[in-house]
Amino acid sequence: MKGMLVLSAVFSIVMVSCEVTVHDGGIDQSGGAGISNVIFTVDTTYMVSSPAMLVARGMARNDGSSTITSPWWVECQFYTDSTLLVKLGASDFQIGVPLSPGQSTYWMINLYSSNVDVRRFPDFKVSDFRALYKN
Repeated sequence: MKGMLVLSAVFSIVMVSCEVTVHDGGIDQSGGAGISNVIFTVDTTYMVSSPAMLVARGMARNDGSSTITSPWWVECQFYTDSTLLVKLGASDFQIGVPLSPGQSTYWMINLYSSNVDVRRFPDFKVSDFRALYKN
């Protein structure tokens, strides 16, 4: 019986230490005018230990028929893993060059969090991209 109590206590401590607190920042869907026909690819993702941050890099391609004027922004959500069930937060990156139809440009987005030790999620994923003009 005493062994079961100890086992239950250890299990409870392990479960609490695995709890993920979701970052309260997020993409403000009303925060600007969306730009359609932009295709995003993710080239690489990595974690930096000090300062603790997650980094994603890739390309954005204008598949539309109009030029995207600068400045414009790329936004995405950061998730704990490939299931995309637990969000760590969101971030954006300003693009300072116009993009004519068919052209591509590089982007890099970082996520810092005061709520979550992002170093706990080396297998993080990014998703839910959008391009926009901010107001």
